[in-house]
Amino acid sequence: MNTSNKTDILFTLGEAKRSRNDWPNYLQHGFDQNDVPALLELVADQSLHTAPSDSMQIWVPLHAWRTLGQLRNDAAVPPLLELFDELVEDDWALSELPKVIGMIGEAALEPLATYIAEQDHDEFSRVMAVDGLCEIAKHHPALRDQVITHYKHYLLHPDTSVKTLNGLLVCCLLDLGAKELIDEIRALFNQQCVDISCAGDLEEVEIELGFRTERSTPKPTPFDMFGIEQKPRPDDNDSVVELIDYYLDRYGNEESVLNLSELDGYFAALACAPHTIMPSSWMPALWGGEQHSPEWEAIKEFREFNELIMGFYNHVMEAMNEDHYEAMFMTREVDGRTYTIVDEWCEGFLRGINLWGPMPSADVIIMEKALEPIRLFATVRGFERLEGLDVNEVEHHQQAIEPAIRELYQHFLAQRIQQGHPIVRDEPKIGRNDPCPCGSGKKYKKCCLH
Repeated sequence: MNTSNKTDILFTLGEAKRSRNDWPNYLQHGFDQNDVPALLELVADQSLHTAPSDSMQIWVPLHAWRTLGQLRNDAAVPPLLELFDELVEDDWALSELPKVIGMIGEAALEPLATYIAEQDHDEFSRVMAVDGLCEIAKHHPALRDQVITHYKHYLLHPDTSVKTLNGLLVCCLLDLGAKELIDEIRALFNQQCVDISCAGDLEEVEIELGFRTERSTPKPTPFDMFGIEQKPRPDDNDSVVELIDYYLDRYGNEESVLNLSELDGYFAALACAPHTIMPSSWMPALWGGEQHSPEWEAIKEFREFNELIMGFYNHVMEAMNEDHYEAMFMTREVDGRTYTIVDEWCEGFLRGINLWGPMPSADVIIMEKALEPIRLFATVRGFERLEGLDVNEVEHHQQAIEPAIRELYQHFLAQRIQQGHPIVRDEPKIGRNDPCPCGSGKKYKKCCLH
């Protein structure tokens, strides 16, 4: 079988499955070391990367780089590193190229360490190099000490301008149980150049490495992780609110969530659901469906929005779990009197309810009872009823919303516990470098981990 025929096979394989550990055996098709140049050409072929999303061609580079990983050819390392900056916006490449490099092994150690220190690369290209070193240690345990040495060299002279890279490097050190670098890790945190949304703050790291058994300070909230002061209402000058509202307005449409109040109601409904609803379902629904999902103008905006949205999602989940949730209703002042506006929040809650799916009739009755005050402010029939009520009566119905939601949450929480269904915080631990199980296609450490 000649090279051209063998690479033609990759055009017939189609969509790949995202597997944490197992890739198909590409070598069964007869690939050998002589095919490395042709495979590298396929990985670098921009026409394949920009092929229609529903075509088989778009998957060819992925099959090619996986084949390179299984061939473990040292000569593939420099050309693959040269592609990091080009492929950094490809979530599959971001996740899988480090594994390919890791499978190749020792020949990649020095090039990766050099790449990490080169500040002219995209930050996440350098993250790929950081992950590549970690993958080498995982695939070749005998090389762990050399990997740790290269990490130590970087930590002695870290780039303090790349907090996310430094945070994800700490994730790798935790994955490798790098207790011997605790002094360097502490020094890194002391320089305040670590994104604590990646692996937690220093106390969390010390706990995981076994240097302490419990925290001496409160655990950072998602808002702390972003370095933003948390405020309880959406009309405060809160940067989180402003950023989320900015993205919802910029990339939203007539079918999408409009503002943070509606988003808060949406997430509250997800928290009350009888089963966990994954981001792979609720994220597209936030925009009004997959067909309305935005085309992001910059990958940095996409990443920032996802960090903010997941932080806010977990904030709502935690508040529900700990029974201190307060709905983010809006307010409006008219003639010196402040009125509470619940319409957007209620619309968001009903949007979230639409993702629940079928339920037993007994649960439907419980749900419908809880929805009575919510439907009043989010349906045509409800608006018609409100027209005949005075201000005090309207406020009475508004005040019934939060108690109804708490009862609904407790009803399904008790049901889930009785059936042995775990709540979100009790899910099995996922490796920080594993693909996110939510199906987003992103790394777990930058998706649902926080």
